[in-house]
Amino acid sequence: MTTPKPRLIVADPSLADARGHHFALSLQITRGAQLQGIETIWFTHKDFIAPDWLDDVSVNPVFSITMYDSYHPEKKNKLQGDLDQKLLGELFEGILRSRLSDNDHIYFHTGFGDLYRAMPTYLSLMKCGEFPYLHICTPYEPEAMPGTDQGNTLPAVFGNMRNMSEIDKKLFFWAETPQLALHYTLSYRFNVRALSLPPPIGINNNKLQHDSGTLTALYLGAAREEKGFLRLSEIVDRLYEHYGCTGKICFVIQCSPQIIGYLPSIKLAIEKLSGYPESYVKLIDSVMSEDEYHSQLLASDVVLLMYDKENYRIRGSGIAVEAISSDKCILTTKGTFCAGLISHGGGEAVEGNDEAVAMLLKMAENKHEYMQRAKIQGEEYRKVNSVTNYVSRIINQPKRGYSPAFFPSTVIGHVSPSLLSL
Repeated sequence: MTTPKPRLIVADPSLADARGHHFALSLQITRGAQLQGIETIWFTHKDFIAPDWLDDVSVNPVFSITMYDSYHPEKKNKLQGDLDQKLLGELFEGILRSRLSDNDHIYFHTGFGDLYRAMPTYLSLMKCGEFPYLHICTPYEPEAMPGTDQGNTLPAVFGNMRNMSEIDKKLFFWAETPQLALHYTLSYRFNVRALSLPPPIGINNNKLQHDSGTLTALYLGAAREEKGFLRLSEIVDRLYEHYGCTGKICFVIQCSPQIIGYLPSIKLAIEKLSGYPESYVKLIDSVMSEDEYHSQLLASDVVLLMYDKENYRIRGSGIAVEAISSDKCILTTKGTFCAGLISHGGGEAVEGNDEAVAMLLKMAENKHEYMQRAKIQGEEYRKVNSVTNYVSRIINQPKRGYSPAFFPSTVIGHVSPSLLSL
């Protein structure tokens, strides 16, 4: 009897509408699967309504909670019971409704605390029947992960799962960066593999030409302290008189509120930035559509990723990957994951605002050279991290067999980065 071709189920309880990172990544993964002839099903939040053009994907809205609900006062008050068990029950509902087999793969691309806490029960139930392969990838380190403030802490959860025989056979753990994967593996003593974000779909098509002599510096995403938003007003101020007034540099800054709203410090920073001419500082205070977002990205020259070193030492950044994949220079903080993405001189990593100002001036004076470097940098990232490779690693991981968790060598004192992709 012929084994049916595996299906890929992209599962995301936080996929509640057709915009933002959750939707874009789900769509990327789906297109990568379709290029290989793999049927794809989505398990989404119950509020998700598929756009008309998404007619080649089977959408199954099964989840009723998102990882962000605890940050919304109104939604948080309605959260009741064990959220991990609720999540698990809804997952099983989707499995039964879609008639999944033990040859199919369920992939959560944005793992969070409640999902991990549900895994011991999932594994215990798995012994009672045939279940699909289950993969969980996370962009978060344990301390910053949503959904970890209830019930067991992650160390306790992972400690309970460590010796379960299904790990690396039917259940697989991934992380968005090699640094994060290594951190999890060494902390909890079982394999967590690196699965770097793929380039956005079609990012290399219809690129705008950089004929303007003005260097356009772009900040994308919500206005957040840990993403360096408070540093922008000083940088902008120091460059205005000699470079802003002359049209040598301009800034496009998205300043939409995060889920909890604007902090007082953020409000003050936005007020300062709003005092400059729009020709020098353009503020975008709303969530952009996918088309608007990519239009701003493609029209820029350098993307500002002045992230806090403590918070982003091992944590990944979808914006950084999009910038690199779009042949953009990046200006980021030394010692962060983002800094590790710079290759071929297609960006700069700095410590403080003095260095940031100096590097922006250097980029403005040598714009053509920097853009050429960024182009080579982007080509390399797209080649190594294609979405087809991303999907293939998920689907083919069970075929590679079980491998013991690896640890730092007592002889050489380090772990080879190549082991992270095993």
